[in-house]
Amino acid sequence: MSAVAAETVSEQTTGHVAFLYRLDEFLAARRRPGALCGLVVIHLGNLHRINTTTGYRAGQSLYRRFIVALRELLRDQDWLLPLSDDRFGVVLDDVRNAGHLVLAANRMARTAAELAAPGGTGIGLDACAGAALFPQHGNSAELLLRHSEFAVESARREQVAFALYRPEDTRQLTDEWDLEAELRAGIKNSELHLCYQPKVDARTLSPCGAEALMRWNSPQRGPVSPERFIAVAERSELIDTLSEFTLHSAARDAAEWPSVHGALHVAVNVSPATIEYGDVLGYIRHVAAIWGLDIRRFTVEVTENGIISAGGAALRVLRALRDTGVRVSIDDFGTGNSSLAYFRDIPADEVKIDKSFIVAMDADDRNRRLVRSIIDLAHAFELTVVAEGVETAQAAELLLQLGCDVLQGFHFSRPVVQEQFLQYLQQPRPDRVVSTQA
Repeated sequence: MSAVAAETVSEQTTGHVAFLYRLDEFLAARRRPGALCGLVVIHLGNLHRINTTTGYRAGQSLYRRFIVALRELLRDQDWLLPLSDDRFGVVLDDVRNAGHLVLAANRMARTAAELAAPGGTGIGLDACAGAALFPQHGNSAELLLRHSEFAVESARREQVAFALYRPEDTRQLTDEWDLEAELRAGIKNSELHLCYQPKVDARTLSPCGAEALMRWNSPQRGPVSPERFIAVAERSELIDTLSEFTLHSAARDAAEWPSVHGALHVAVNVSPATIEYGDVLGYIRHVAAIWGLDIRRFTVEVTENGIISAGGAALRVLRALRDTGVRVSIDDFGTGNSSLAYFRDIPADEVKIDKSFIVAMDADDRNRRLVRSIIDLAHAFELTVVAEGVETAQAAELLLQLGCDVLQGFHFSRPVVQEQFLQYLQQPRPDRVVSTQA
């Protein structure tokens, strides 16, 4: 079937059932020794977000442009059919080898990445592709499609543009899908909760705020690490739900914090995707109004790599947050590839030096010099500097000498639930101001 013929079919019958029917017919004619063909499944991961943020017409215009560009890559003997609103199956006939399939699939994924939505938003298609080879990875239409879908999920999990089917991924992906289903149930059954880790003024050791950290104790698995379930949430678009839960719970709890140490900030980690496509500012206003919390007590933390990879729309949201009084913090600072222009252009109030540098300061003078350089550079741009991962009194003293503003880590407190955090705030503090002479 040619690409042109497939266009007519796609207008009449689409979806997995129609695709399997066509693929079965196609493979039946190629069951001969040495015959190779490939199936590539392409997932447009952010098409729904584009439709809702830039408008359905803009999203569909981008979708049609992708179809046109994709067909230009295909030969007469290749064909494609939509599998769903954001997935396509592309069949490549007469594939020479697995390398040929990999090159073709990579070109398809790059083609999507080069397109941008109309209207000057700068938002482009976030595409990933997975491929399987017939008959090596499946000798039936159903197996070939299933294994291509597995490869797509591998690409999404590894955050790469393309993955070739690997049998060893099947068990890992199945477990991840089970975890996603359990997470959905956990959200519904109120199994998740927040803990708070204090942030203290480096000079006085008095609390100046806290970071809200999500925890999940699964009935099936026990405690699940945040790194794992948040990564699953980001890939399944549950991350918006988790972000809303965190913002709502943090506003409710922070409204109960006593004012003995002043108006403490509550810092909430927000996914770059939620920043770019969600209504973070609107939701913060909403929960602040519900719980009577001054919106200026919110700090939104976004990772350095997340901001670097985010589009212009995300930067506009961060600027709007700052204009409204919400603080913006750059988390995990030092792990990305930022430059001086990054300091100049990024709309932020503070940077958080990644804990890997803090932990290594005592043993490595180069890390100590690096930390001092980050502090000095941040101060030159009038940014507050937070050090996370402070685990000893020696590290706290050294960071003070280096000019750090705020400290956070196990030396002061582990993340604790609301009741324990309220007790922490009532504890007496040392009357301590240390000289900042280096």
